[in-house]
Amino acid sequence: MTEGKKSPGWLKHAAGALITIACVIVIARQVKLADVLDAIKHFEWPYLVLAIAFLAGGYLLRIVRWSLLLGATGAPVRFGNCVAPFLGSIALNNVLPLRLGDLVRAFVFPAAMGVPRTTATSSLVMERLIDLMTLLCCLAIGLFAIRTAQVPPMLSESALTLAVLGGLALVATFLFSGMLARMLASAGAGRPNGDKLGKVMAGVSDLLLGFEAMSRLRVLATTLVMSMLIWVGESGLFYFMMLGCGLNATPSMALLVMAIATLSTLVPSSPGYVGPFHLAAFTAISLVGGTAAQAGSFAVLCHLALWLPTTLAGATAILLRPELFRRARVVTRAELPIN
Repeated sequence: MTEGKKSPGWLKHAAGALITIACVIVIARQVKLADVLDAIKHFEWPYLVLAIAFLAGGYLLRIVRWSLLLGATGAPVRFGNCVAPFLGSIALNNVLPLRLGDLVRAFVFPAAMGVPRTTATSSLVMERLIDLMTLLCCLAIGLFAIRTAQVPPMLSESALTLAVLGGLALVATFLFSGMLARMLASAGAGRPNGDKLGKVMAGVSDLLLGFEAMSRLRVLATTLVMSMLIWVGESGLFYFMMLGCGLNATPSMALLVMAIATLSTLVPSSPGYVGPFHLAAFTAISLVGGTAAQAGSFAVLCHLALWLPTTLAGATAILLRPELFRRARVVTRAELPIN
C-alpha cells in the first residue's frame, strides 16, 4: 500500500527529468558547445547590469501587487511584510520541483504574516491567472508585430484566440465569484458537522470570497496595470540580454522571446526549469533570426540572469526571517487534535 502511494510522486519526478534530458539533447544536436562558449566569451557584460535592473524593478512591482491583493481582503499586511515570503517562495520554486515554492507561500508563510491561508491562496491563484493571460497577450502581440519570424499563421491566431477567451473566462470568474461563494457557503452550512464535503465547500467558498474582494474595480484595474508593467520589466531583461549576445533586438522581439520562454516553465521539468526554458529560449531566438551559437549562449546566460539573482535574494530573505518556517510549525502543532 505504501509503495502504491509513493509511485505517482516518483513518476512525476522521473517525467520531469526525462523532459529536461530530452530538451538538452535537442539543443545539443543543433549547436556546437565550442560555438556557444565562444559566444558567451564575447557577450557584452555591461548589458547584464541593465538586464538585472529591469528584473529587480519587475520583482519590486510583483511584491507591491501581492501586498495590494492581500490588503484588498482586509488582511493586515504591508509591503515590507511581503518581501521575504515572496522572494523566499521564488527561490524555493527555483530549487524545488513542481513549483513547491508556490505551495509554501500559500500554506506555510501566511502563519508568520498573520494572513489566512485561503486569502494567500486566493491571491496566488489570481496572480497566476492574470500573469497567464498577460503572457498570452504578449505572445500574440509579439507574433503579430514580427513579420520576419517564421511562425505559422495558425500559431499567431491561436495565441490571440487563447488570450481573448482566457480574458473573458477570467472576467467571468471574478464577476460571479461572490455569488458562487455564497451558494457554496449556504450548501455547506446545511451539511452535518465534520462532513468532509462540507469542509471542502467552505474552503472553496472562502477562496472565492477572496477573489470577490480582489476583483473590485479599483483593485482589479490597478492589478492589471501593474501586471503589464511587470512583464514589460521582464521583457527588458530579455531585451538587454539579446543585445549583449550581439542580436539586433527590438522591444517586440524581446516581448515574443520572453513570452515563449516564460510559458515553457509550465512544462514539468527538473528544478530550476532546466531544459524546457533553454529549448524555448533557443527556439525563440532562432525564430527572430539569431544564429545557433547566439541562441545557445542566450539560453544559458538568460536563464542564469533570471535564476541566480532571484535565488540568492530569496535565500537571503529566508535566512533573515527564520520565523517564516518556525511560526508555521507552531501553528501546525496548535492545530493538532489533543487525544
